[in-house]
Amino acid sequence: MSTYLILGTYTNKGAKGLVEKESNRREAMKILVDSVGAKFLDYHITRGVYDFWILVEADNYDQIAAINLKAKSADTIDKADVLETIDINNVRKQAKQVNYIPPTE
Repeated sequence: MSTYLILGTYTNKGAKGLVEKESNRREAMKILVDSVGAKFLDYHITRGVYDFWILVEADNYDQIAAINLKAKSADTIDKADVLETIDINNVRKQAKQVNYIPPTE
C-alpha cells in the first residue's frame, strides 16, 4: 500500500456548504475513502493556500483518482493535488543504478 496526501481547495459551492450545513466532513471523507477500498488515515481543514488535506493509504493510484473525480464531479472541490509518499532507501538504491549522460558531455 502507498500513502497519499491530498491537498485540496473547495469551490464556492463547497465553501457555502461548509458554512450553511452541519455535516461532519471527517466522517464524509472516511466514507468516501472507504467506498473505494482505501484506508482513511486523517483529514483536516487548513488555513492557507489549501482548504483541506486528507491522508489515505491505497493499493493504487486509480483509487485516489476515483476519489478526486467523484468529488470534482459534485462541483464542491476545485483543486486536489496528490502527493505520494516514497521510501527514500528504495529511491537511493534505484538512483545508484541510473546511467545518465549529461547534455554537456
